Amino acid sequence: MNYCNSRSTCTSNSTLPYLILSFCLKRACTYQPCQQHQFTCQNGRCINKAYFCDGDNDCGDESDELEHLCVTPEATCDPHYFTCDNGNCIEMAKVCDRIDDCHDNSDEKGCGINECNDPSISNCDHICTDIQTSFYCSCRPGYRLMSNKRSCDDIDECSETPSICSQMCENTVGSYICKCAPGYIREPDGRSCRQNSNISPYLIFSNRYYLRNLTTDGRLYSLILQGLRNVVALDFDRVEKRLYWIDVDRKVIERMFFNGTNKETIISDGVPNGEVNLELVRIELLAVKKN
Repeated sequence: MNYCNSRSTCTSNSTLPYLILSFCLKRACTYQPCQQHQFTCQNGRCINKAYFCDGDNDCGDESDELEHLCVTPEATCDPHYFTCDNGNCIEMAKVCDRIDDCHDNSDEKGCGINECNDPSISNCDHICTDIQTSFYCSCRPGYRLMSNKRSCDDIDECSETPSICSQMCENTVGSYICKCAPGYIREPDGRSCRQNSNISPYLIFSNRYYLRNLTTDGRLYSLILQGLRNVVALDFDRVEKRLYWIDVDRKVIERMFFNGTNKETIISDGVPNGEVNLELVRIELLAVKKN
């Protein structure tokens, strides 16, 4: 497997019926430097500078479309000052005084005219606000103002803010709906889901030497397994009710039933010694079984 291909090597393309365990290695990768006519993406890829800030995710990690790189802040003046079209600042009292104080006449054009009264002039999709020399358009919640400063486009909250729903998110025009998987019900906040049962949730965690069980209210704290050396990651298979963990000192992946029985080592070759990132799929275990 090539770990230096500027793309994530940990994917969720498994067609296996349930989650067990896998790991991805973060290795020191060296990428060829980009050429002068190219933009260097945060993931190490190189793209033509012509594709920088063109509205498309050419890097694959959105780093060529970051807002602070692609949006040039408009010139602003101090409070109680008027910003002229040419960037000059004049006192608000000089606006619409029939004198070209801006030297581009932007402080005198549109004076006494409410453009919002004529949609053919303002052409705002949603909201038009009249100001002394002009007007500006804005959008209702759930929409964003387009680059033409008049049109409004729906915001896809589900893709732009993946954590907005605890489980599933469905985008709607101007809003979104959070949904829950079978066996769960939506909480009153409209975003969180909880199990539709009387089972109390609990947290299973490792402090390297122990595996412990803690209820979410912190009242019950119990020991599952001790005598470990350096457990840095673990996972739980709720179908078989097994715990899986990686001990990087012993360089093994082990498992046992949650009741503490049938503890066994399932992988003892090729387990990483460095940083481990639990991701998805049971490819490693499947490979061992095939061999």
